[in-house]
Amino acid sequence: MRNQKNKNSHTTWIGDKLPECLIHKIFSCLSYEEAANSSLLSKTWLEAWSTQPNLKFKVEYGKGNNNNRKRMDKIMERYRERKSPIDKFALYISSSTYHHVLAFPRIDKWLDIALQNGVKDVVCKVSVPSYPFPISTFLASKSLRELVLTGCDIMSLSLSTSTSDQLVKCHSLRRLSLCDVRLDDNILQTLVNCCPLLVDLKIQNCSLLTKIELRNLENIKSVYITTSYIDHISSVEIQAPTLEHLSYFGSCIAFDIIECQNLKSLELSDMAISEGFLECLISTSQNLERLILYFVSGELHERFNICRSQSLKVLAIQDCEDIGEIDASNLVSLEIVGSEIPELNIAKVSNQLKNSQIDLRCYNNLINAEWFCKLRIFLSNLTTWSQVSLHFDDCNEINMKDLQLHHSIAIPQVFVLNVDMRFINDVKSCPNFVDALLWSCHPRRLNLFSTIETITCFMDRLMYMKNSSHSTYDGSALCHSQLKEVKAYKFISEHEHVEVDRQELAMMTQIEMDAIFFLLDR
Repeated sequence: MRNQKNKNSHTTWIGDKLPECLIHKIFSCLSYEEAANSSLLSKTWLEAWSTQPNLKFKVEYGKGNNNNRKRMDKIMERYRERKSPIDKFALYISSSTYHHVLAFPRIDKWLDIALQNGVKDVVCKVSVPSYPFPISTFLASKSLRELVLTGCDIMSLSLSTSTSDQLVKCHSLRRLSLCDVRLDDNILQTLVNCCPLLVDLKIQNCSLLTKIELRNLENIKSVYITTSYIDHISSVEIQAPTLEHLSYFGSCIAFDIIECQNLKSLELSDMAISEGFLECLISTSQNLERLILYFVSGELHERFNICRSQSLKVLAIQDCEDIGEIDASNLVSLEIVGSEIPELNIAKVSNQLKNSQIDLRCYNNLINAEWFCKLRIFLSNLTTWSQVSLHFDDCNEINMKDLQLHHSIAIPQVFVLNVDMRFINDVKSCPNFVDALLWSCHPRRLNLFSTIETITCFMDRLMYMKNSSHSTYDGSALCHSQLKEVKAYKFISEHEHVEVDRQELAMMTQIEMDAIFFLLDR
């Protein structure tokens, strides 16, 4: 859109009237291609693009993008000539083995210009082959705040500097991220020693590492480490009194956290922990509020406990079969995911517990009366559960008389029961299955994901239980399965639903069935 400027029919684009800082803000929200095209709108926008403090470039070698590379050369030369400040420089390079001879010198040149112009944040993501990033040069910078490297090689960092009196210290660097970076144990130790004031450190899939030691980091707040299944990490040792957030995903032989008394959040995955590790950590970390465990086990399958924590508020457990007891008196959120009903005791229940969920993948399990009894016993650990999710691939015949033998088990209360039976075609045993589900979970709301036949079978059984005036199977143990009211609803939008009857339910399509739920009143 253009506005008339004067009587001589000279025109100017309305965007030229925007302040330069706003144009820079617009460019920062665009991809490299979008920003480059926008710079062609007018001389003002071209000028703004060539002086914006945040630069993002994506360059591919070997795909005929020579014009793109030449354009970037011109832009960087313009920055060099004008000495325009660069706050953030993000570079994404795709190259093949045959073209890295051409790519690497250009990358060196662009990074050098960014460094000369006082760059503060650098992102350099390079595909194979590994680019030899000039790490020593950047560590000598006094302005560098954040360094994000992916696919780079920093083995050039001199090993001799680790013992040299002239060790370069990068006191400005606060955030360091290394992903698929080529470095070994000695280089990592040297790098950590060079950056004593790091606040945030990420190490992801650096395959040459065999041990990780993080010490003498005076300001470190967050550490995130992931290792792949091909990595051979023998030990991880972290000594950081200021550390607040630690995430470790991957196996290792020895894992130790020392003097981390300010730890607030801990995530562990795919590892075995030594006896007493968690108990010691909880007792020394008085501020631990969030504990996430994925596929964590005790060494030699020893059971471990999560006990005596006054600060723990969020606990999430996935596929951890060796946990014996949970005792966290101020817990606000509890989430459990697994393929087996946990054999653990929840010793104390917090009055603050607002979110309690369990998600069981019951595939290839024998789902019989004993299984439902075990489920009810576990759910009785808590007075109420926010949500229980059960995923079945089979619908077995349930012997209801076996359930009657366990009538003394406390009745759990589940607000929302999600039942996924999408892979089940045979619904002959559906009535007994519904009875067992309601007996073990006692839900207020039932979300059912299955075939049309199974859902209509569920509704028929629920309506029978509502209309029945006698106890099921001539016993009193299942009287709690009887219902005062049953209503079926279909979602018509995210926050809106409408009631449907049996006839309407039978006429729905399979897609519509995915939005069906039942409200149950006892």
